[in-house]
Amino acid sequence: MSIFEKLKTLFEAKIEGDFFSNNTFKLFDFSKNVSSPLEAKETSEGTKLSIDVSKATENEKKVLKEIIDEKIQEEDETFLTKGSNDKTKQIKRNLLNTADDVVLSFYKDKIPYDMYKALEISLIVRNAFRNGEDIIELKRDIAWKFPKFGNNICNLTTSDYFHEYFQELYEAMKQDPNFTLKDYNQEVERIVIELPYMVFINRHKSLEEFAGQVKFKIDKLKRYGASKLKLHALGKDNVERAEKIAYLYREDKDISVDKKIDSNRTVVTIIFNF
Repeated sequence: MSIFEKLKTLFEAKIEGDFFSNNTFKLFDFSKNVSSPLEAKETSEGTKLSIDVSKATENEKKVLKEIIDEKIQEEDETFLTKGSNDKTKQIKRNLLNTADDVVLSFYKDKIPYDMYKALEISLIVRNAFRNGEDIIELKRDIAWKFPKFGNNICNLTTSDYFHEYFQELYEAMKQDPNFTLKDYNQEVERIVIELPYMVFINRHKSLEEFAGQVKFKIDKLKRYGASKLKLHALGKDNVERAEKIAYLYREDKDISVDKKIDSNRTVVTIIFNF
């Protein structure tokens, strides 16, 4: 039985029309499709059928894995192009591990669902990056599927912000007696989307290094016509450092500084307007 006949049998109830005739096939496309595991695309090369495994049921995943393993072992070029074959093998090498599952468990129901799915895929990219592999194409897939924030989620994940910073942010925000999960949900979403216009203060760099980073980013944003930079700090020591950096601009007539700080002085956002 051919690959297309097997796929048609597996997903028959989830497709309309005959997408399996004269098709090429692409695996792990990470398409914009939000519900069905299948998506057909018209391209210059004809119709391409894509499968997003994350949308499949557990039974479908099991059967699909058997099909994939069989066809990859056969090196069937009608099944996968060389590029797709390489990417499939890369993903399989870097699938989620126990530590990744712990991270995902923490964020489940705490952040928007589409951001959660982007985080799930980004953890695979992080594993590939840690293994010294080229992640350009995988990052491009995530950015294409989640155009509003996919690239930012991927960058934050690779830099461990979801392993440390956002978990610490949750614990800090939870100290507020009026705290709700919606507050945290919205704060993470805001930070992720505004990432290009933000600097995080942490314990890994000196005050002088962060002051230089803020100045560099303000100058760069000005050149690109942007008018705002946000400085975000978590923890009393980092909040204090953020306030010291803001103080450096107290006499700058071209920059105004606004500050939003929680009652415990453990979370601050300082906004430079220019």
